[in-house]
Amino acid sequence: MLSLLKKPEQETRMPDKIQSAKDLFTSGQFPVVTTKEMPGKNVKRIIGLAAFRGYDMEQAFYGMITRALSNGANAIIGYRENVAFHPDGSKYISCYGTAVRQIEVKA
Repeated sequence: MLSLLKKPEQETRMPDKIQSAKDLFTSGQFPVVTTKEMPGKNVKRIIGLAAFRGYDMEQAFYGMITRALSNGANAIIGYRENVAFHPDGSKYISCYGTAVRQIEVKA
């Protein structure tokens, strides 16, 4: 009976795709920048908008990277974020940018 009254434990482990996106970003293999270009790189192809919304920053940010990766991107340029608050006190975070395929500039 007591087990029915217990709140279920929230899962703290990230889904595999989001964990992979986090690993790529933190290792420097998937850059996310606020500028329109990156030094030493040329945009080979613009894939388009990569956006994700969530209730916490980590979920929204790495979800955005996951969406970009699933469309073949290797970077996000023009990154922006927005936080909206609901009257009940909850917050809603949006992360978005332009997913691109970049190549190294040869010297």
